[in-house]
Amino acid sequence: MYNVCDVVSDNALSALVQQVKAHVKNGSSGVGFAVHNDNSLDQLSSSCMRHLLELRSKTEKPFTTATMFDSMLSYLQDISTIQHDFEQHAMPVASKANAQMAWNALICRMFDDATMQQVQEWLYISLYCLSRLIKTHSSEMGHLLQGFTELTNYEDDASCEDTESDVFAIYEQISRDSNAMSSFVSAFIHSCKLLVEIRALAYLQITIKQAVDRIIEDKVQSHAQQWEVPCLEAICAEMSNIATMLDALLPPPTQSHLKYVEDQVYTQFAQLRVHELFGIIIDYPDSKAAIDDLRLCVQRHRSMYKIAYSLRASIQERLLHPGATTSDILTQYISAIRCLRLLDPSSTMLEIVARPIREYLRTRDNTVSCIVQDMVSEESGLFEDMANQTSDTSAVNGRAEGVVFDEDCSQPWEPLPVEAKTIYKTAQRRDADVLSLLVSIYDTQDIFVDEFEAYLAKQLLNSVDFDTEREIKQVEMMKLRFGAEALERCEVMLKDVADSKRIWHNANTNEADNAYSTLVISRQFWQQQQQQTATNEQFVLPPQMSYVRDRFAKTFEALRPARKLDWRDSQSLLDICIEVQGRSIKVNDVRPAQAAVLFAFQETPRMSLHEVAQVMESSEDFVLPRVRFWQTRGVLREAGNVFETVEVSPDDVADDNRAQDMVSNSDEEEEEEAGPPEADAQSEALRMHFNYIVGMLTNFGPLPLDRIHSMLGMFIPGDTTTPDELRAFLTQMVREDQLDMSGGMYKLK
Repeated sequence: MYNVCDVVSDNALSALVQQVKAHVKNGSSGVGFAVHNDNSLDQLSSSCMRHLLELRSKTEKPFTTATMFDSMLSYLQDISTIQHDFEQHAMPVASKANAQMAWNALICRMFDDATMQQVQEWLYISLYCLSRLIKTHSSEMGHLLQGFTELTNYEDDASCEDTESDVFAIYEQISRDSNAMSSFVSAFIHSCKLLVEIRALAYLQITIKQAVDRIIEDKVQSHAQQWEVPCLEAICAEMSNIATMLDALLPPPTQSHLKYVEDQVYTQFAQLRVHELFGIIIDYPDSKAAIDDLRLCVQRHRSMYKIAYSLRASIQERLLHPGATTSDILTQYISAIRCLRLLDPSSTMLEIVARPIREYLRTRDNTVSCIVQDMVSEESGLFEDMANQTSDTSAVNGRAEGVVFDEDCSQPWEPLPVEAKTIYKTAQRRDADVLSLLVSIYDTQDIFVDEFEAYLAKQLLNSVDFDTEREIKQVEMMKLRFGAEALERCEVMLKDVADSKRIWHNANTNEADNAYSTLVISRQFWQQQQQQTATNEQFVLPPQMSYVRDRFAKTFEALRPARKLDWRDSQSLLDICIEVQGRSIKVNDVRPAQAAVLFAFQETPRMSLHEVAQVMESSEDFVLPRVRFWQTRGVLREAGNVFETVEVSPDDVADDNRAQDMVSNSDEEEEEEAGPPEADAQSEALRMHFNYIVGMLTNFGPLPLDRIHSMLGMFIPGDTTTPDELRAFLTQMVREDQLDMSGGMYKLK
């Protein structure tokens, strides 16, 4: 409230207040400035106040959208008229200074909360329309606002404003023709001049800022989820036009509108992008423009710690939980590394955000395998990083943590902030590249080397053509990262493949011999084979298969007299073509034990499970899954307590062909049969978990393998099923018509 104690005595001021209250209560209406007796300033102010209250009572209802601008102009003109009459009648009874101060007190009481709200709504809608007109009719607006502001041209393709709002409808009414546009601009400029003239500006500063804040909020929110193109510059340019115009029409007493608007734009835009930062990181590098905008806000307000802790809370809530796969967590972590280093070259924000991610990843059993898979997958960013390494990288391999410095960072080096000295455990991690940060999750890099050896062994064992070009490239890249000494086993593996290829060429002297290939490995350098020595399959090969194997063994022993072959049937694969009643069924990647079952039925078409086990010199538990394998493919069928080959009738041919199409040449068969014999028992055990899987697919819809695997771990504590075992079981459920699989997603029938 304006202080009028210096203008009017305490008694006179009290009398003025009582007169105004009585006037409002009694509802009297005065006309003219009737001054009685001594023509005092107090009585003149009281009479003027009655007129102002009457004028305000006429405008207590909100302005309608159709008449808002004209109504506000008329309202301010009426106040200006009352001001003019007041000053004329006040001249004989008071000094000019006292009359002005008394008028200021009257205006202060005139602009109550309701009136302020109306002024704010008028100013907000006016500024909204002006900003859009400047954007869409720049040349016309430049002419209409000439002398008040110099407009800044800008392009904003990312804005997505609400075209269904009432404010936008008002804008459309104004912009439909030049006369309406000119009338609107003229009314706004005249209204602003009247606000200055009636000396109301001092009481409207908060109202003006509130209207400006609403405009800024609208502009900022219109760029929500727009991460592909820069937005901050366009918003600043748009609001600078508004602020410059306000500085000219409604000059503030202290800080300029332009300075205030710049601060508010950066503040509100930073709040929006911080709220969206989790999604921005997920979409990186497509969202790099949003990161660049946010970096400008961080540099201006120095709010990186607040942003870092806010992002860390979002990641802990939305990412670090059992429902997220390890692969998704790693992908998000890698994106966070790249994004946060753009925001903060000192990497202080990264260390704050990354700490809970690293701790959580250490609790996941498959973190190392997922990292190694990213390192060797040609579609991943880690593979590209490793492929781009030069020979100079080997110079840093001798460091204890295997850290490689990120020389591709486009940001200039900055010293470590004083506050960050307690955050970093080592100075090296600050400048380490992405892969070094992933490796440093654990205290040693040996576990990554071991995981890569297991991956390489699996790839080489599944290769039947001795083509190792891709694997050689992977080993060379890993040597640059971890050193040649750590990859010695891998070198031996590759050498075994090369030697096997040479032996195979020497042993195969005719076309028939080319139908098979043999990989001879050095057992002590293949960790996977050392672990499977005790679980080697025990059965007798049929003569047709043992003849080929024995002939190769003799050739090998002639070439390598000091060595003896120990065959690994669990890793052998065959392609079989079956002739049944005039039709052919081709099945790829069959294990020797499965082929032995088929050869047994070739000699005796009808046998019990016990008889098959006797022929193979094995146990019934071992033989049963192999018999079921051919039963699901329509080659064998169960009749009571015996199994027999299928006698196909003409009516059954179509059904059998459909069964053949379902199972032949499928990638799922390769994965199902790639494991050791105990995988069959595991598949039987998984049938007990099928109800959980059905519940997942019912509640959540189609799910990928990794999501089903992670959720099984939640529902069944202590479950040790591996992803490969689960994939084999789900494939079996697809064959049994229990599930469907499309695009890598499993769903109910």
